[in-house]
Amino acid sequence: MIRVLIVDDQELIRDSLQFLIESDERFSVVGIAKEGKTAVQLARQVHPDVILMDIRMPEMNGIECTRIIKQEEPSARIIILTTFDDDEYVYEALKNGADGFLLKGISKIDLLTSIVTVYNGGASVDPQTAQKVFTLLGKIANSPYAAIHEDVGELRNLTQQEMRIMQLIGKGFSNKEIMQEISFSEGTVRNYISNILRKLDLRDRTQIAIFAIQSGLMLKNLENSHD
Repeated sequence: MIRVLIVDDQELIRDSLQFLIESDERFSVVGIAKEGKTAVQLARQVHPDVILMDIRMPEMNGIECTRIIKQEEPSARIIILTTFDDDEYVYEALKNGADGFLLKGISKIDLLTSIVTVYNGGASVDPQTAQKVFTLLGKIANSPYAAIHEDVGELRNLTQQEMRIMQLIGKGFSNKEIMQEISFSEGTVRNYISNILRKLDLRDRTQIAIFAIQSGLMLKNLENSHD
């Protein structure tokens, strides 16, 4: 049974999520919090498998709450609950360890499927939020401030072509667009991405994009790489 913690400052949202989750015998709601501090305390006490986390809450918002919980309970998987106007929070939530993004008001099937996906180690981002995520990452990647940290040692394990593909992912390119950019087959692009994930111990292409930006890789000139 998947143990779920619900965190949202709106009673209607909390009650609706609890009803939907508990209607399926695969899940159990082990805690409910209406603000971040209580959520952190509950996470310490009940050790949930998956947390549904609102971003905008009084006193401690969902980003700070996510950061603390991920430090103390790294095995907990966190899905951020968003609205259409939460763009400015998305990148910070990703940096602090969010495992998925869902718009409030999604269907029961999508909600439960997303919980199972992140519980099993995957990432779950609804299509509308995914577009925001990669648009935002693309803007950051193409800005003069793309390097958040200095170059990191893990890049030494990558080939030039792997780093080039990371740059394209950091700019929001799809696999098809990467194929067109570097004239590789889709299968070859997938293999490169699998190698990158393995070498850097990352979960998905969203984490690749964040790593590419934070490491300073986006500022490297790899246009003529062919290895």
